[in-house]
Amino acid sequence: MQPERNIAACKNLLLEHWPEIRFSSVYNSDPREYEKQNQFLNAVATVNTKESPEEVVQVLRGAETALKKDPPFKYGPRTIDLDLLLFGNTVLPSRGEWMQSNKLQATYYKLMIPHPRMHERRFVLEPLCELIDPESTHPTLEIAWKDLLDAVKDQICTHAQETH
Repeated sequence: MQPERNIAACKNLLLEHWPEIRFSSVYNSDPREYEKQNQFLNAVATVNTKESPEEVVQVLRGAETALKKDPPFKYGPRTIDLDLLLFGNTVLPSRGEWMQSNKLQATYYKLMIPHPRMHERRFVLEPLCELIDPESTHPTLEIAWKDLLDAVKDQICTHAQETH
């Protein structure tokens, strides 16, 4: 499948579950960690839900399964990769534990909210700032999203053609 088709198929799956979901623009970015692969397409979505973070992650994993996410190796090419970045101002695990495990970068937690590396990635922050108030702050770092975005402006991240 083409990346554009994967994004469109993913949007449709998520819209079936959350009809009120809102999506950012789609962005191209260079791969990280393993760089010998094609650029990635990235977007962010926001939704109000009464589901728990764990239930939201189950929906995301279901979409990944439906779209046959099966990277040949860690950070390798994949059809889709869905992460729960934020859940309101929720911090999981608790704030002190999150800060400690984030500093050590050795987490044994299944779910970390906010996503522990989102503030280091322009391909996350650029679309995120379309959907939230960029003056608001990261729940644990307490730095404005726009300032976090400014700090990673050297990373390549450009608008992709919209997929429908």
